[in-house]
Amino acid sequence: PPTYQIYQPFASFSVDYKSIIKNNYFTDLPPRWFTSPGIVEASGPLWKENRTAVLSILRAFGMGRNVMAEKVEEEIHAYLEEVDKLDGKPADMKEITSRAVSNIICSFLLGQRFEYGDPYFSKFLTMFDQTVEAASAGTVHAWFPIVRHLPGDLFKAKRMIETQKFFDDFVRDFRKKVDDDETSGINQDNIISHYLKEMNEKNDKGQQTNMSDEGLGRVISDFMIAGSETTTSTILWFFLYMLHYPDVQRKIHEEMDEKIGTERSPKITDRSKMTYLNAAIMETQRIASIVPLGLFHRCTEETTVRGYTIPKDTYIMPHLDSALLSEKIWGDPHNFRPERFIDGKGNLLNPEELVPFSMGRRMCLGEALAKAELFLFTTHILQQYQLEPEHPGALPSFDSVLGITRAPKPFRIRLVKRDALEQ
Repeated sequence: PPTYQIYQPFASFSVDYKSIIKNNYFTDLPPRWFTSPGIVEASGPLWKENRTAVLSILRAFGMGRNVMAEKVEEEIHAYLEEVDKLDGKPADMKEITSRAVSNIICSFLLGQRFEYGDPYFSKFLTMFDQTVEAASAGTVHAWFPIVRHLPGDLFKAKRMIETQKFFDDFVRDFRKKVDDDETSGINQDNIISHYLKEMNEKNDKGQQTNMSDEGLGRVISDFMIAGSETTTSTILWFFLYMLHYPDVQRKIHEEMDEKIGTERSPKITDRSKMTYLNAAIMETQRIASIVPLGLFHRCTEETTVRGYTIPKDTYIMPHLDSALLSEKIWGDPHNFRPERFIDGKGNLLNPEELVPFSMGRRMCLGEALAKAELFLFTTHILQQYQLEPEHPGALPSFDSVLGITRAPKPFRIRLVKRDALEQ
């Protein structure tokens, strides 16, 4: 089918970009080779039902409210214990940060967190890493289905099947564990149980439903990919920019000392006080542009955009870089300048062109959780530590690795206790 990329959102951003992404004709995705997609890869009634169910569950878990933040804060305390063990020595923060962020997702999915050395947690993360690796080649399978029948596993099709089986087995075992619990029935403290409960109720009532155990396995992997990989990459980019822009880090430290102090841990309720830190996070999301291209959308009916006829079954790819890195929007898009998000009165701005979570009906469902994580991880780290390069005067590069997200190339950093610097 014909394919279009969406560029030039700047001059008529609200009209053109939103008309495409929010239009019902562009909500579906191209057909995929997965047998039962969860949310990210699903279309039509399956996507609508899973999305509605998950949104309802997320609201029940207090997404965007203090209930959600408490789970994040609990994990960050464990994260800081691991950071303390580094004792200011150079370290690549990717693994420890990924484990912490993934554990937050697990606490919502399963109702429990894991110790970082737990063998089952390590297995879970290994399969998640393989899912990310295989998903990076997923577009090849969509365009050229024959590749998954070729010898070897050049495009990770067999790897994807293996990871799907792991999550399918996981759901089966979890369901058995819940069904065997005669005293309390299905627990209500995790996303999986909520999903199973709603699915069982529909089946018991004889209602038609697209929800299934297999679909739940895809929902789990969607949560892990969308909820862990993106947030981890953003935190790592934030660390990298703090190394390159020590004046920005200094201003955040000053704001931290004034607005929160050092006698207590930061809370999600402090977010409205930390204007400059929030601006630095937003600027990181903008300039790092960790998801430069959105998912392919499929035009389900012939329509017209800006005088161009878009035929039915045309594939549309949102090019988020064209908004996040546009000179016509930002003026100096390649300069890291948090002040661009603060007005003359010191208030935080929220331009509609800042679209790190995409937009429209397909935008990230976990935006509220991601924003809470980014705020709480960065405030806790910068309250206690100063970020310094491994070697003074030798800064790591801004080179990136493009997979599911655009992540920084591995780099090492020193987290030095601020109170030690003041002695």
